[in-house]
Amino acid sequence: MKWLSKKWRGSSKGLRYKLMLAFSIMSVIPLLACTYLISNYIFPQLKNITDVSAIMFAVVVISIAGFGLAKKLVEPVIDMALEAKIIASGEYDRKIVVASDDEIGNLGESINVMTQRIKNNLDELKNYGQKTREINVEIHKKILALSSLLQIGEIISTGTVELDTVMELSVQKVAMLFDTGFGVLYISRPKSGDFVPKVSYNIESEKLIDVVINENGQSLLEKVFQDRSVLVIDDGVKGSKVIDDFKQSYNVKNILAVPVYSGKKNLALLVLGSRMSNFKFKVDDIDLVKVFTKQITIAIENDTLVKRAEELAIVDELTGLYNKNYLLTRLEEEIKRSIFYQRPCSFIVVNVDNFVAFRDSKGELIAEEFLKKIGKLIKDNAMPMSKVGRIGGDEFAVLLPEKNKKEAAAIAEDIRRRVEMANFGKEGSSVNLTVSSGVSENPIDGSTREELFKKAIDALHVAKKSGKNKVSL
Repeated sequence: MKWLSKKWRGSSKGLRYKLMLAFSIMSVIPLLACTYLISNYIFPQLKNITDVSAIMFAVVVISIAGFGLAKKLVEPVIDMALEAKIIASGEYDRKIVVASDDEIGNLGESINVMTQRIKNNLDELKNYGQKTREINVEIHKKILALSSLLQIGEIISTGTVELDTVMELSVQKVAMLFDTGFGVLYISRPKSGDFVPKVSYNIESEKLIDVVINENGQSLLEKVFQDRSVLVIDDGVKGSKVIDDFKQSYNVKNILAVPVYSGKKNLALLVLGSRMSNFKFKVDDIDLVKVFTKQITIAIENDTLVKRAEELAIVDELTGLYNKNYLLTRLEEEIKRSIFYQRPCSFIVVNVDNFVAFRDSKGELIAEEFLKKIGKLIKDNAMPMSKVGRIGGDEFAVLLPEKNKKEAAAIAEDIRRRVEMANFGKEGSSVNLTVSSGVSENPIDGSTREELFKKAIDALHVAKKSGKNKVSL
């Protein structure tokens, strides 16, 4: 009976005892009945032990048959109990073997159905949890992206940050939308139709830095400008020789290229990508990238407007004198006039000596006050027809129509002497500064504003090197 004891060791204790009790009852009752019959009716008439043995054998066989029947009824229940314990421990892939179509078989089939439902429900919960985590990650990414958009928008609105900084921040933030993301922003060269890399983020082996894109070209990136459409190359795009060659040429797995334009003018091209395999750009991510390109468009347009405003402005805010752009524009006009009428025209560049050290010791506010005073002194001592302007931090210039170099040098010397003699300090204090000047004349030193300006600067450097507080021709 080893098989029975081994089976019972892992079975339910209640069923084990019940089966033993049933076996005992089934064995004892027939034996008692046989003993009674033999002792009272049969044994006295039996003549040999053989007959007794036969009767006892029959009794034992009947008992074993009864036990076998009980075992056949109880053993499936024991197996079911064992499987139920294993399933309850968390092994939902187990299944009860149903060998009959009676009530016990129906019970086993019901347990199998319940187990499968539990397994399906757990799988659904697991999938739901995974989807929830993915949704949380996406929400976090979108929050960061929106925060970045707000940050960039505030920077653009203040107008205090350089365009390059805004573009670098924009490319970095938008590339971070994608795992292992990278990005390059191509900006147009003036009057060439070519777009070259301006800023990049996380570029490693991708061959995107040395690329020159022409808006009239025929490559995939160049057609983005012509179609004003988004180029998407990822795992969801059907492959072709053109796409495969593109990936190989640029050493990329996927690409998202978005044009940046205003009206009919192409301003830039934003190229993004991820190093992940089997990657697909989501529709909402592409829409978010388009919002970033709108921010870049606004930044470029604002920068253009600011530069145009600076070009249109003619007055230096600090000193009230003309600014550099206006003074050089007038210089160009005066050169043309002097050439036409065969008359001289001179240009003086005036620089304050040792001004950087003075500013560092006295502070920015005091230094600005002194620049105002020096600018006023230069203007008061220039000729009525001259134009005086501030062309740099501590640098001034004087445009002198109808004056040759000798006459201009005399005016520059008078300015130098008056600045040297002036006391720029407040009442009770003494602060003296000096200036050095360089003088050039049209057409002796050049026939364009660039040539005259450079000659005056060169002469100024000579005055500085020769001891400062001098005028050099």
